[in-house]
Parts: sequence; C-alpha cells; structure tokens
Amino acid sequence: MSTFLVTLATGQQGRATIAALLKGGAKIHAVVRDPTKPAARELESQGVVLFKGSNEDIDVFRNAAKGCKGVYLNLVSWPDNLDPGRQAADILKVCKEAGIEHVVASTSGWVGSREKWDNPLNRSEWLKGFCKNDALVEDAVRRSGIRYLTILRPFWFHSNYLPPVVQVFYPELVEGGELVHSFKPGVVFPHINVDDIGRFAAMALFDPATFDGEEIELASQNLTIEDVANAIAKATGKHIAVRARTLEETDDTNPIVAWHLWANAVDLTVDLDTIEQKYKFRFTTLQEYLIQEREQLKILV
Repeated sequence: MSTFLVTLATGQQGRATIAALLKGGAKIHAVVRDPTKPAARELESQGVVLFKGSNEDIDVFRNAAKGCKGVYLNLVSWPDNLDPGRQAADILKVCKEAGIEHVVASTSGWVGSREKWDNPLNRSEWLKGFCKNDALVEDAVRRSGIRYLTILRPFWFHSNYLPPVVQVFYPELVEGGELVHSFKPGVVFPHINVDDIGRFAAMALFDPATFDGEEIELASQNLTIEDVANAIAKATGKHIAVRARTLEETDDTNPIVAWHLWANAVDLTVDLDTIEQKYKFRFTTLQEYLIQEREQLKILV
C-alpha cells in the first residue's frame, strides 16, 4: 500500500485528491496549519496522518515526506504570496531527500504558455502576478530532480457557482438571478469539477511512469456564459438572466473581470476530446454537477 503526501489538504483540491487516493487504497500524510479545525479532524477520522505546520515549515515537510512515494503539490499563488516558487523548491528538496519519486503539481490553466498571459493583451497586473507565481512553481517542479514529474493545470471550478464563493464572483446571481459578466459574444471559458481534479491527480500518482513529463490543461467543457446560465436554469427550474457589464462597470483589478477580459483577448479553449481519449477519463459536466448540488443552488434564486 503506497503512501502519498498532500499539501493544502483541507482545501478543495486537497480534499478531493485525498478522497480519490483513499478510495484507491493509499495511505495519506498531510501538513495542516491547525489539526484541531473541523476540516482537519475530518481528514484524521478518515485515517489521514496529520503534521502540524505551514508551507514555510520545511522540517515538518521533511518528517511528513518520510515513507511517501509521491507528493501532490498545490500552493497558494495569489499575487500577495510573494514567493511560491521558493516554497515549492524548498518543499520538493526535502521530498526528494526523503525518497519521494513523483510530484504531481496543480497550477492553473495555460500557465505553461507564457505568450498567453505575459503579453499586452492581458491588461491585468493582478492576473499576470497570479500566472507568474504559478509559473515559478512549475519551474521549481521541473528543476526539483524528482524522478517523475506531472503538472496539472485546472481551470474554472464548478463550485464557483455555489455558496459561499458565488457571492464573491457572481453576487448578482444571488441577489436577483442574474449572471453579470465581461465576456464578448461567443467567448468560451474552460470549466472543471474539483472532484475530477482529485480523481485525475490520484490516477497520475498511482501511475508515475505513464504520467511522467505530462503537462495537462485540465477541463471538462469550454462554456459560454449562456451555457452556464442554461445549466443553472435546468438545475433550478428558474430563468437565469445574462447581462454584459458596461464599460463604466468594467474594473480589471477585479479578479473575475480580469479572467473574463483575458478570455476575450486570448483563446483559452482546451482540446477536450484529446484529454478524454488519451487518458480514458470521464469528466463531470457542469450540468451534472449542478443537478448533484441542487440543494445548495436554492440560495441563488
């Protein structure tokens, strides 16, 4: 039975990856800031071995990595985290010393294609900072010297349409059943279910040789904002209005607006058929996810 180390274990991706690994019969080590919090205690109740510390506590990671075959690396890359590349390098250094042979890192969509985000078409310094930080993490992975390397780049989470985060990204959806956006007509935005990220990451961790060197844009669908509205409407049985922001309302310092404007300027489309066929992986659609989470959608409209 293999043992794996998971970072940010109480976050969405960490919990999803742990669930998939446990289902496959693995043992899990996880570094958490506060083992007494409900999310951490829930993991512990499932048999996860917890190590108290932060991403800066390298000695903690040195202990947590002992006996582990692989590591799932997911770091906070928001621009106010000044040095995630160094964090990644430090963590992976002690992982390698402990004998870990495979790193599966999760960053974000198209980070590996610098020409898509580091260009004048992307006017958001915030978004450039976010992508730059994730790119630094990827660089640290490639330089780590760990035998097997895999990079996953997931896109917009299905769960962003559910509380509590929907109040941040789409407050008008909660207040009046309206999706307010900054997309040009027909522009698509890739989407992914967090549980699918976890299942895919576990699949890679269980099979390092097959996934060695793979850098994968991870999405289940390329959706327009109208596609999203239709999916929510079908799940709730209620009409969802769609409205584009006016120029006066458009503030590219707002992260959600920045992502929309980026999609307008650069083609973010993912080749979905190739992913499904190459990896024999069945993704969850947004429609399926929202129907599954129908009860949480009642707060929206």
